[in-house]
Amino acid sequence: MHRKKTKLIWRVFPSFLVIILLSLTVEAWYSTSYFKNFFLETAQRELVVRASLLQDRFAQALYVDGLSPQNIDALCKTLGEKIQTRITVILHSGEVIGDSFARVETMENHRKRPEIQEALSGGKSVAVRYSDTLDKNMMYIALPIVYNRSDPAVIRTAVSLSGIDAEVEAMRNSIVLVLLLTTMAAALASLYVSRRITNPVEQMRQEAQAFSMGNLTHRLSYPDTEELAQLAEAMNFMASELNKKIIDTRNHSQELEAVHASMQEGVIAINAQEQIITINKAAAKIFDFSPEILKTKHVLEVARNYDLQVFIKKALATSEPVEDDIVIDRGERMVLNIHSTALYDTQDKRMGTLIIFRDITRIRLLETMHKDFAANVSHELKTPLTAIKGFIEIILEMMPDNGGTLSQDSVAQYGRFLGIIEKNVNRMVSLIDDLLALARLERLKGTDVQFEAHPLAGLIQKAVGFCADRAQARSVTVDVHCPEGVAAMVDPTLMEQAVFNLVDNAVKYSSDGTSVSIHAEQKGHDIEIQVKDTGPGIDQEHLPKIFNRFYRVDKGRSRDQGGTGLGLAIVKHIVQYHNGRIEVESRRGKGTCFTITIPGATEKHMVSG
Repeated sequence: MHRKKTKLIWRVFPSFLVIILLSLTVEAWYSTSYFKNFFLETAQRELVVRASLLQDRFAQALYVDGLSPQNIDALCKTLGEKIQTRITVILHSGEVIGDSFARVETMENHRKRPEIQEALSGGKSVAVRYSDTLDKNMMYIALPIVYNRSDPAVIRTAVSLSGIDAEVEAMRNSIVLVLLLTTMAAALASLYVSRRITNPVEQMRQEAQAFSMGNLTHRLSYPDTEELAQLAEAMNFMASELNKKIIDTRNHSQELEAVHASMQEGVIAINAQEQIITINKAAAKIFDFSPEILKTKHVLEVARNYDLQVFIKKALATSEPVEDDIVIDRGERMVLNIHSTALYDTQDKRMGTLIIFRDITRIRLLETMHKDFAANVSHELKTPLTAIKGFIEIILEMMPDNGGTLSQDSVAQYGRFLGIIEKNVNRMVSLIDDLLALARLERLKGTDVQFEAHPLAGLIQKAVGFCADRAQARSVTVDVHCPEGVAAMVDPTLMEQAVFNLVDNAVKYSSDGTSVSIHAEQKGHDIEIQVKDTGPGIDQEHLPKIFNRFYRVDKGRSRDQGGTGLGLAIVKHIVQYHNGRIEVESRRGKGTCFTITIPGATEKHMVSG
């Protein structure tokens, strides 16, 4: 339970007030005691003086004049009334023979009174005590009356202390009144001084609240007090330095966050309890979650993959880096290369593990594609080479040097064999040319494409011209419909090759005596080029794959036609490098239509071109 806090002023002000009250109280007590003692001492001196004066007078009356006790008593009363002092004369026997205030007949023997005993011994005696006779506190001064006798009498003067007490009481009342007034003035002064001290502190506290609310650019005003001014300066400096540290930390954190967020690799940091400390967007995307949701969750709640769980256990069990490949199936197969590194805190204490995920699905796919490509190339090259080798061996066996005869039929066979060899060599040349073209396109990745605003009519006619001999041999007519004003931003050489490949395929797969149509037109900001034939068409199951390398719908017929299986793959790359797209529509027995869509050339491009 927290003790209730009090304000500084209610700590300073009561302290000042207590100190002042204590000081004034002590001063009042001391003053009262001092003045009381002063009055007593003054009264004592006066009594001594009066007793001394009366000492000789009563010595004369007793021992020279021989006055009777009655006369002595009358003299006491006369002198006592004049000097307002009680005068008592006591014989050596203790008998009272004269008293100014009382009847001697009723007074008891004073022999045993301490002041009388001391005076009878020859000295001055002072006593303060209660008087039974007068019922008052009295101060007594007793002196011996000596006159050449061994039995001296005693003269005693006394004064009532009631007057002194009354004067002291009056003085005390005055001091108390002054004390109260002084205390009130001191309280007001203390309150004023306390506020003078605490107000700057309170003002600094209020201003310092801006620091606690995060406004570290605020600066405290400097009080008039040197110490508080130094405190304000120190706090301002502290806020400035703290603000710099926070800005540096925030910038550093933002930089790390930016790096963390922009990383293509997924990053997850987990603690020893396998809880996620931090995770970036790439890693969250892999597991199809939001990064904010994943923080503090158990990693096994997210990564429900046995191989990954085994990897995490292994990574947490060792301080050495661990690396492995795992496969995750989330709609589509994903191959991840994962690498772990131990995490340590500032005291070099193991706090967890950092796991980096790298998506190598495409790399593995490319590796598979490269393997398939190498196998396909080997197969495609091996077939013509085998044919060439076989027919060359047959020709060599038929040569006269090897026992053969050079007849008319042999010459005809030589011609047929050489034609087959030529056909396969041409096929190999085409295959190599297409491989080189495809490799060049993949290597440059579109960086060497030289765009220019180019009319399409001439480009298409030129591509058609390259197919004219094949079309004429098959009696296939090619119809081109392209307005003269249709132009696009293209690399003429590459786009010409793309159109040629499509037209060549259309002529190749069209039946004899049919036609191929080419339409180019402006549609909005784009240009569409359609190449349509009336050939056998393509089944729907083959359409998604026809742009893959070496993919053939009818392998036997393709080889007979001299196809390499790379033409459409080349077309796809060229169109993509032109920021366009290629689509195909086909039905079995209804022909095929390829559509190229690329950005058109604006008037600005045409003028600059």
